Amino acid sequence: MRDTHDGEPTRARRRWFALGAVGATTVAVVFATVSDGVDETADGIRGVLLDHGHTAVWVLLAVALAAAAAAGHWTRAAGGVATAALVLYVAFLAALLTAG
Repeated sequence: MRDTHDGEPTRARRRWFALGAVGATTVAVVFATVSDGVDETADGIRGVLLDHGHTAVWVLLAVALAAAAAAGHWTRAAGGVATAALVLYVAFLAALLTAG
């Protein structure tokens, strides 16, 4: 059930997905330019995850939501990108909890 009378639900979904994409992009930009508040440091892949992982999660969420907004509904591609964000977030949390 993607469309109903005059496609109004699709437009509403597009707006909500687009709003989510804008919000996720805003968080990613703040994390990239200001900070995500994580003060832990580490070397190697753990260091990369701590330095950039949280921001990358929000970028992936923004991409997933933008793809859904473009399609007018949640797609398999959007789900795949969102799943990648989840996997990256779990890796980020693992690096954070084992740092220091």
